[in-house]
Amino acid sequence: MDVKGVAIMTHNTRKTGIFTLALGLAMCLTVILGIISVNPKSVRADTTTIDTLEVAFKKVNAGDSLAAAFEFENETERTLKVPDGAKYTATLLFVSKNGQMTTLWDKDKASFPWNRVENQLIERNVAYCIRVRFATKENYKLSKDADALKRKMKVSGAELGKGKDVELWDSAGQFADLTAVDMDFIISKGLTYIGYQQTIYPKIDEEVTGKIGTLYTGTGMWLRGAPGPYVYTVKTAPVGTKLDKHNGFNDDESTCYYQIIAKNAMDGGTMYVTVTAANGQTCDIPVTIAAVSGGHEHTWIEEIGKIDYEHHGYTKCADPACPGVAPAFDKGSQYASHEFDGGCTAACITCGNLGNPDAKHNFTYQVDESDATYHLKKCVCGEVEKDENGNVKEKHSGGEQTCLSGAKCDVCGHEYIAKRGHRFEFRSFRNNDGTYTHLGFCKYCGIEDVTLRHSPTGGVATCQARAKCDYTHNGDVCGCEYGEFKAHNMVGGVCTECASDEYIKEVVIDVPEYWEGMAYRPMFYPNVIKGNVIPKGDIFYKASPELNGNDTLCNIKDSNIKYITNNSVMYYVFAPHTTCKFPENVDEINVSVTHGEVLGKSIRKNDGSLIVLVFLRLDRAVQSIDVSVSQPLVGHLPETLQITEKNGYTVTINNVEGFLKDGRFYDGVPYYANVTIKAPEGKVFPILTPDFENWLCASNISGGKFLSFEQSNDYTELTVVIKTLSATDCLHENVTMKEAGKLTTCTEDGVMDKYACSGCGKEFFDAACTKPWSESTAKLPHKGHNPGSEYKTEKDKHYRECKNCGEKTDEAPHDFGALVVQTNPTCMQKGVKAHYECSACKKLVDADKNETTLEDLIIPVNPDGGHSFGAWINEVPASNTANGEKAHKDCLICNKHFDANDKEISAFDLIIAKIGTHKVTVNGENKIYNEGEKVTAIADDPADGKVFTGWQDESGNIVSNDKAYTFTVTGATTLTAVYDDMPSGGGEITPPAKKDGLSGGAIAGIVTGSAAVAGLGGFAVLWFAVKKKTFADLGVAIKALFTKKK
Repeated sequence: MDVKGVAIMTHNTRKTGIFTLALGLAMCLTVILGIISVNPKSVRADTTTIDTLEVAFKKVNAGDSLAAAFEFENETERTLKVPDGAKYTATLLFVSKNGQMTTLWDKDKASFPWNRVENQLIERNVAYCIRVRFATKENYKLSKDADALKRKMKVSGAELGKGKDVELWDSAGQFADLTAVDMDFIISKGLTYIGYQQTIYPKIDEEVTGKIGTLYTGTGMWLRGAPGPYVYTVKTAPVGTKLDKHNGFNDDESTCYYQIIAKNAMDGGTMYVTVTAANGQTCDIPVTIAAVSGGHEHTWIEEIGKIDYEHHGYTKCADPACPGVAPAFDKGSQYASHEFDGGCTAACITCGNLGNPDAKHNFTYQVDESDATYHLKKCVCGEVEKDENGNVKEKHSGGEQTCLSGAKCDVCGHEYIAKRGHRFEFRSFRNNDGTYTHLGFCKYCGIEDVTLRHSPTGGVATCQARAKCDYTHNGDVCGCEYGEFKAHNMVGGVCTECASDEYIKEVVIDVPEYWEGMAYRPMFYPNVIKGNVIPKGDIFYKASPELNGNDTLCNIKDSNIKYITNNSVMYYVFAPHTTCKFPENVDEINVSVTHGEVLGKSIRKNDGSLIVLVFLRLDRAVQSIDVSVSQPLVGHLPETLQITEKNGYTVTINNVEGFLKDGRFYDGVPYYANVTIKAPEGKVFPILTPDFENWLCASNISGGKFLSFEQSNDYTELTVVIKTLSATDCLHENVTMKEAGKLTTCTEDGVMDKYACSGCGKEFFDAACTKPWSESTAKLPHKGHNPGSEYKTEKDKHYRECKNCGEKTDEAPHDFGALVVQTNPTCMQKGVKAHYECSACKKLVDADKNETTLEDLIIPVNPDGGHSFGAWINEVPASNTANGEKAHKDCLICNKHFDANDKEISAFDLIIAKIGTHKVTVNGENKIYNEGEKVTAIADDPADGKVFTGWQDESGNIVSNDKAYTFTVTGATTLTAVYDDMPSGGGEITPPAKKDGLSGGAIAGIVTGSAAVAGLGGFAVLWFAVKKKTFADLGVAIKALFTKKK
């Protein structure tokens, strides 16, 4: 029987089935009519039939959330929108994936929640099934013709149809009373087969026929996402297989029929039928072919060969009578998937290169064998990936070179710069006995090397800086300051070394930046930017809540757990440098800070230290209150008392106490008002201490006096008791100045203005009559002259001028005293000629008492001949465990090192490297490395107008043109980065070639050769490979689980 005959036979079989189904439905209808005749009330005469349904969906694309496809009327109830006035509802029942294989959401099952739909992104070539129940409202029913309901189905908001936005798959069942029908819709972006994987049992030399699909549905029923009709071709099939197609079966799509007459004994396998839709889209339908014995058994030529891009096996039979070969099915063919190495699909481990133009390469980064400063992306098959510009390699970049590890390329991970090794920086720690020890910590990893602990040594103090410890380890110099400053060499009130004045006139303090919520600890470490003062140290500092700095918020011990939450004051203490002095009048010192505000400064009497108070003001703190109190009027009620705050803060008078006559104010009696002041929203009052006069909030009151204060726990309210002025019966409406005051002078007292009210005759300090006159407080005492510390000089005398009135004070003749003998210059310090100096004004005259200047008295430093050498130090040879030291002598003044010819030697040059190590200097940075150790020298970026040209060694030779140059230590080495001027017009200078490197021609040859390796390219045919594997692995499961819900 041919395939056409099979088609006719199958079609007739279906007619018999339809007749049987129709007969059964007729019998059911007869029973229903019988029931209705018995109970005629079961059908109402006024019921209306609905034959057209419509529901709303939204257009969606691949990658969108599946939940975006639904247009809800009520999202909570999962009802979809239907036309206005519709006499039915549309409710979601369930949503599934891959047809109905995988449930995503089910209305009646809590184990399948809606977020599974929300989280499901729409995939291509995957069908999502959506079941909707259309239920009629009262007095309405649906047409009993389910096929008519399907034909007339409408969708708004999206296009309905095969291969469109939404497809109507089938009716899933109708209620017997015609009040509801379930419809299955499909959303599929691309052609896919959602039927079960059927199994065909072939027979040797016998015809086995059938169709792809179920008994009463065509193949097209199970194809979704693209329109029919469909064309079917065999992709992989047994020998003796034929296909045919019939249109119009069940719908206007296509049905695929098969005929298999088996010839060969088969192990079984999976046949794939490729479907091509009307729009050109394709997909594969998997069909299981069962094993069959008998028939021809191949005499295989045992040579594994490529069958397709996914499989290999035996492909040739030695028997001349062989009916044909189908390795995917035939017995003993060794049919199997290719085995790939490293994810590359260009070549199979077993059968070799597949010649696949779309092979998938697994490119991984590798170091370029021709130049280790580059990397490239290479596949195990040898293919090299090119970038968009055709380049096959690029330079290593990124990473961080540390003491423990080299810099690893950010792209490929290769360590392209060798580790640097530990580089130590030193810190000073105070011992319990007051001495100091310097500790060495690696500046990269923070590890301390306890063998580097040492007492301060070497270095030279100056009047501007303390001595710096010159302890050296492997080129790392300690550099910690220690000891005291050298005394200023004051001549004529000016230091001959640094030109500082004897009297400190300006101090600039770097106070750390602060903000609300930070710990106080950083505030205990101010730095002096300018001024000959020395910070006394953190143990002398404190944070205070008061203007005068007396009370303590925290000190250094608890500064890590105390936080800046309100206005506060830092209390700092500074001592003068050695021979410098603070002036008697602290106002002559100009103190400024980088953060905060200078609140006060003073000279402490017990030790002469400078106290500086720095105000740390916060924006959220209230900075001032200004209260105004009206004067009580005799005969008025207490409610008439008015108290306001001039910044606009809310004021509440809680009560007013004092003697009242008939409940009213009495003449001459003061009253006491209990008042609450509320801070603005988001603001707080500064912390209140018992010393209200030093509260960190400016306060003023007119018409009364503050007596007591209380603060709420959250600092947002302030409760005060105010004493008012005595009650009066005069409104003081006619007030004039009775006596004008007098300003104070340096020698005479002053007096305040006096005002008088003509109504009552009382006298006041102010025109508002808020401060009653008192002779005892009206006097303004004089303060005397303020001459300052600076003298004016004349030929024979000196004097000081009062800063307020200009009058001369302390006028006296010069007192030159004894001759100051000449001091000779040294290698560090200038000399001074013999001279006289006035003990008061510091005027200078020479040895003959002629007027002179400091500049004329100075003898310059003698850097070459002013040394004072100590004893000769003999050479210490190097050993296997320790460095040696060359013979030398040291200057006792500057601590520098010198050879026998008085030529200076650096501390690094003094070192004799221990056996097995060598001294290396890179751009002036000195270090000792082990023999054979790798070192990477990295050049700084060139300055504007310059280009880097290479690394120059101690002999003047250019040894590398690479900015990051890695070399192996074989001896003492000195490298210097060389830069040249950029040519006019821009561009790059061609660096001189390395003497031991590759030539330009060789490099060009390597690049050309690398580029020529490219030949396979592209991306693998992943769709077909993955498709086959998926259906093969899941075929049994699909057959067992797939059942279309009804």
